[in-house]
Parts: sequence; C-alpha cells; structure tokens
Amino acid sequence: MNNIRRKIMKRYFSVLMVEFKKSWLYRNAAFASIPLFFMRGLLSIAMLLAFSQINHSHPQQLINYFWLINLFYPIVSAWVVDYDLNTIIKSGNVAYEYIKPLNIYGSWFMRVIGQRLSQLCLSSFPILLVICFLPTGFKMQLTISLSKGLLFLLTIILALILNVVLSLLVYVSVFYTYSVIGSLLVFGSIMEFTGGTVIPFSLFPIGLQHIFKLFPFWYGSAFPFQSLTGQLTFYQIIHGLLLQIIWIVVAAALGNLWLNHQLHRIEIQGG
Repeated sequence: MNNIRRKIMKRYFSVLMVEFKKSWLYRNAAFASIPLFFMRGLLSIAMLLAFSQINHSHPQQLINYFWLINLFYPIVSAWVVDYDLNTIIKSGNVAYEYIKPLNIYGSWFMRVIGQRLSQLCLSSFPILLVICFLPTGFKMQLTISLSKGLLFLLTIILALILNVVLSLLVYVSVFYTYSVIGSLLVFGSIMEFTGGTVIPFSLFPIGLQHIFKLFPFWYGSAFPFQSLTGQLTFYQIIHGLLLQIIWIVVAAALGNLWLNHQLHRIEIQGG
C-alpha cells in the first residue's frame, strides 16, 4: 500500500515538474516584464504615500505591503492563466485526461501549482535583489523574527493552495462558457479588489474590511502580507490560518464535485 501511494505521489510530482520546466521556456518573456514591475511599483508607492497621509497609516508598512504583493504576485494574482488547460477543455482533448492514471482534478491542481511556482522564481528573485537597495522612502524594510517568518511561510503556502483551488473553479466553468477569459474577467476583478491587491487592504474603511473578510479572497492575498508587516495580532493570524484551511477544503471539494459532474455529462465527438 505504501509503495502504491509513493508511485501516485511521484506521478503528481512529475506533473508539477513538467509544468515548472515548461514555463522556463518562456523565461525571456518573464525577465522582460521585470522593468514593468519596477515602474509600476515606484508609481504606485507614490500614490499610496498620498493615501497614507489622508488615512494616517504608517508609510513604511504600505511600502512593505506593496513590494510584497509584487514579489509574490504569481501566487496571489488571479490573472495567472494556463491557456493550455483552457484549450484542453475547449477542444475536447480532455478525453485524453481519462487515459492518465491520475485523478483529473489532482493533475490539474499540480500543473497550476507548477506554473505559479515557476513564474515566482523567474520574477520575484531579481526584484528582491533590487528593492532592498532603493532610496529611503521607496525601499522595503522588514524586521522579521523566526516565529513571524515561519508563520508567513505557512500562510503564503496556504494562500497559494487556496488561490489554485479557486482558479480551478474558473477552469471548470469553461465547460459552460467555452472561454476562460470571460470567467476570469469577473472572478479576477472581484478577487483582486476585495483581496487587497489593487488597493492595500488597510486603506479600506473598517466596515468594508469586515465584509471582505467574509469571502476567501482576503485569505489568499492580503492576509499573509499583513501578518508579516505586523498589522495583525498573533490571535488574528491563527484565526486566519484556520479559515484558510476551511476555505481550501470547501473550494477543493466544490471544484472536485463540479468537475466530476461535468465529466459525466461531457460528450466527445469523433473516434
């Protein structure tokens, strides 16, 4: 039984590594986008500093928060799209997924994980090497203890898993919409706004923050960064971790059931 489990896990890991290596073929395009991140970062920080004067927020916290968003953008963004998976569903090649000795939902989960991790490695490390040496007022300055660092690592891993299972709901919707773009425009806009990716979460009114926390998007975007920048208490972090796990279980169960329902109804034309 243990040997069977190892073989199954090895197959899932192989799916992740294949997608990871495939994304590296487009590394030149990823590297070319790095200057765009810097320009966007510098301009956005200038606007955020203006908001901080109105909101009386701590400017350095906003600077740290924004750079963290940019560093981990492949993890927290809704706009990381696997067009190959979209084509598989639209073209009917999803029939080939039945041949593979893997659960289809699990296989798609690992390929999306691999794609996001690959983009994280390509874009984040070059940015990190520069933003710590920018002039005062624009550079990232963080004091991280061991406990805070471990909690952040746990929250960002759970955020990655949460965003992947949420994005898989978008891919399953392609069985209805026949295009991931339409679903993504709605899902991505809601996720990034309510999650605090477009506007820092601390700049929202308190009442609106409480409403947004009723949805899973804050736990996949702003929550890990607010825990690292010291905007949350230890109790709030533990509470958020539990809700991250709950939302992952709910979204994964819903996505798996929805996908199985669609696969039982799908009709493949031809030989």
